[in-house]
Amino acid sequence: MVQREFLSEQSIAVLNKNDNKLTDLIPCVVEVLDLFQSTSYCSSYRLGDKNDEERSGLKVFDELDDDEISSPNGAGSVNCLVSIFDPATLGGALQITGEGSRFSPDFVGPTLAALFERVGNCTVNFESYFVDPVYRPSPKDFFPNERFYQFTIARKS
Repeated sequence: MVQREFLSEQSIAVLNKNDNKLTDLIPCVVEVLDLFQSTSYCSSYRLGDKNDEERSGLKVFDELDDDEISSPNGAGSVNCLVSIFDPATLGGALQITGEGSRFSPDFVGPTLAALFERVGNCTVNFESYFVDPVYRPSPKDFFPNERFYQFTIARKS
């Protein structure tokens, strides 16, 4: 029987620590997103804001974000944007959401939220949106190819 590790030993060691910072988790997040891409769950992804190269990819978090979350003087929060292009569950998620169901197939959002929860004393919330890259005046002509996530990582008060 062949066993395949989903995450590297390095990422597992980071996730097993109790005192993680956001900057510690960036390689783990990238590794998970790479796994989604390599298994053809999605064609590609973007970590961070597409209009801000200084705050994307491996630079999505910095020491100021770590300070914001760990500061004992308040309930700080940090946002993280993730785009998943052509996810395998997009059609089903659109159909189920359109029918008004409370459930929608989503593997990326809960997986990344679980990673972000490894930062001590934090809560994680996220919203996801379907994005059509082309504006069309008719709402019936909506053809999204992206699921966009906004994660809010906040210090517990």
